Amino acid sequence: MNENKSSSGILDFNLAVVLHNFYGAAKRLIWFAIALAVAAGVFSYYRTNRSYSPTYSSSVVFSVHASYATTTDIISHSAWLDGNAAQMLSQTFPYIIRSENTRMLLQLELGRPVNGSVTAFATADAGLFTMTATSSKPQDAFDLMNAAITVYPQAASNVLGDTQIYIINRPLAPPTSPDNTNDALSVGVKTAVPVFLLGLVGIFLLSLMRKTVHSAEDLRKLVSLKCLAYIPSVRMKKHSNQSNLTLTITNPRVNSTFNESIRNLRIKVQKILWDKDEQVLLITSTLPNEGKTTVATNLALSLAQEGKKVILIDGDLRKQSLKETIGVTDPSDGLADLLSGTSDNFRLLTVPNSTLLLLSGDQTVDQPQALIDTPRMKQVIDILRERMDYIIIDSPPAGILSDAATLAKYADATLYIVRQDMASTQQIVTSIQTLTTNDINLIGCVLNQTQAGTTRYGYGSKYNAGYGYSYGYKYSNNSYSYGRKRYSRYDDAADTADELTQQINAAAAGENETDKDD
Repeated sequence: MNENKSSSGILDFNLAVVLHNFYGAAKRLIWFAIALAVAAGVFSYYRTNRSYSPTYSSSVVFSVHASYATTTDIISHSAWLDGNAAQMLSQTFPYIIRSENTRMLLQLELGRPVNGSVTAFATADAGLFTMTATSSKPQDAFDLMNAAITVYPQAASNVLGDTQIYIINRPLAPPTSPDNTNDALSVGVKTAVPVFLLGLVGIFLLSLMRKTVHSAEDLRKLVSLKCLAYIPSVRMKKHSNQSNLTLTITNPRVNSTFNESIRNLRIKVQKILWDKDEQVLLITSTLPNEGKTTVATNLALSLAQEGKKVILIDGDLRKQSLKETIGVTDPSDGLADLLSGTSDNFRLLTVPNSTLLLLSGDQTVDQPQALIDTPRMKQVIDILRERMDYIIIDSPPAGILSDAATLAKYADATLYIVRQDMASTQQIVTSIQTLTTNDINLIGCVLNQTQAGTTRYGYGSKYNAGYGYSYGYKYSNNSYSYGRKRYSRYDDAADTADELTQQINAAAAGENETDKDD
């Protein structure tokens, strides 16, 4: 039943893992949410700005006096402004000012088509009226207001009789600023913010759907392989000395937690290989950038610190990176040159402040399969077996290249590196199934670049409480294994490198002569 769950990629829910997944996904996809929000905001801004049309208004406050006949004698009139009259005026005033007759009178008064509209409302209790002329141009609004004041008594005469307007408050000049503001910018921002939040929600949902490995339990459910060690994520601060940026246990700037995790891995790997009398260990991963080269380098350094004769081989002929990782700058030919028969400067290198030997070059090959799968490669490994305790091969990622499976034929065991929250569970399963199909001996996995709180067990407090700083200090100054004789051991390593170099070159030369004879 666990296997069914593994194949479907269903892993236990863990809040720290969910947040970690979301954080990782957000770092990769936040640009998409930002771009989507900016696009939506720009579109809203453009649409609102394009449809914006400024409106100007000019208003006047006045009272209206009308006359009516007090008797049946139509000659006798008197002015009235009582409450009933004010109420009547307030009811009829808006209709009169908006009537078609009034509009014709306004056009005659202006001498041009009316550009705008006139509205009015009345305050019945006070007998006051406000008339507002609105137009897209400030001068037109001002002219329209004055024209309305002039024509209103004539327009109202048919309804109210004789009327007179008494101005209380009126503007003396056209308006200087529009009544409405261009809120295109605020509309754009108001559109962009929710779109950005929706983008974050989408990223969160994607992070929930993305199934990756975070713990030994996840690995066990996926591939039934034991997790031999957790390697914590380490961030190296920039320093003027570039050599201090190498993530190795010989670098005193690397913290003791990382050093202890490598020591823990070395002890377990040693025991596994010792029990089966095995020497050659291949280290691979599913994808690039999972840290297999860093793990291979530090495991080899740790074995060398124990006094073992160790050689580290750069088996990734498409991308020779071991020299840079370990801080070696001497030019040299590597496997690509040796196996192709074009080597002019093939030699095994020594690593500064270590007895570790290094087989790495500067030349890369786009299609290394034909070179790796040859008797010469086996011959090199056989020569190294006779003189070395351990041979560690840093291979290309097995999830995207077949080089790892080919190199694994020369290895006794394979160690699989899984970077936390990187390769999908399906990619890991497919890659390991490919290796096991070729009868490759997988001894276990290493969960690399783990973050505190996401492995279900954690690593920080466990290691720091038990070992503190002592391990980093012991191994960084190389005094634990060799004591005062450490420099003679370095000399011994250099002599061994020279002897093996001559032996490998002689074997290669002999094979070349045989090829010529054939």
